[in-house]
Amino acid sequence: MTSQDKYSLLRTILKTIGLSQEAIDDIVDRISDWLSEKGDDKSVEKIEYPYLVRDDFLSPAELSFYLVLRNAVSESVLVCPKVALGDLFYAKSSDNSKHRIYTNKIDRKHVDFLLCDPKTVRPILGIELDDKSHQRQDRQERDAFVENVFAAAKLPLVRVPVKFSYSVTDLAAFLQPFLGKKETPAPQSTVVQVANGSPNCPKCGTEMILRTAKSGANQGEKFWGCSNYPQCRGTLKAA
Repeated sequence: MTSQDKYSLLRTILKTIGLSQEAIDDIVDRISDWLSEKGDDKSVEKIEYPYLVRDDFLSPAELSFYLVLRNAVSESVLVCPKVALGDLFYAKSSDNSKHRIYTNKIDRKHVDFLLCDPKTVRPILGIELDDKSHQRQDRQERDAFVENVFAAAKLPLVRVPVKFSYSVTDLAAFLQPFLGKKETPAPQSTVVQVANGSPNCPKCGTEMILRTAKSGANQGEKFWGCSNYPQCRGTLKAA
């Protein structure tokens, strides 16, 4: 008998009291693990740890935006990726049953990026990076819920659509009102210069390399190409 069949009644009861599917799965998994360990006198000796480090902690789109975001905010804020809502918010309720329900609703959800004060690590702004998956009905419902959580806690949340490339200048200007640093002007260029004079890629933020076009209408002309090519195809015109 599968765990799905074995705990079907429990799942029905948990769903009736308003728990999310994610919370229900978590509770069932915990009970299943506890019963499995309790029934095995030598469970301590047989505990396994089949864990590996993820190589996709940030997707290519998230990494690209993260690098540009760091350039846009510079040292003024701390950029934290993938922050769990359970670590960011808590439910305040004198009713223990409602407290569990409210807590379970934010369980297993996260915000893509959180900007914090670098000295106090106080949350300042949440950022959601939206790709095409956010057009699905289930994602829209999830997004609306997360937006309401941020609004209730009086913490700003903004959404940025996934793009092929980003302007550091535009992103800095967009975020500036939320950072409370009006005296600090936005960067005057979408290119961030490094020590050796090479610009940083406007798409992913890494150093660029001076290249020569080998074909096409611009054959023979110099241009800056991202050093992450072909993973990143960011380019800039050479002066």
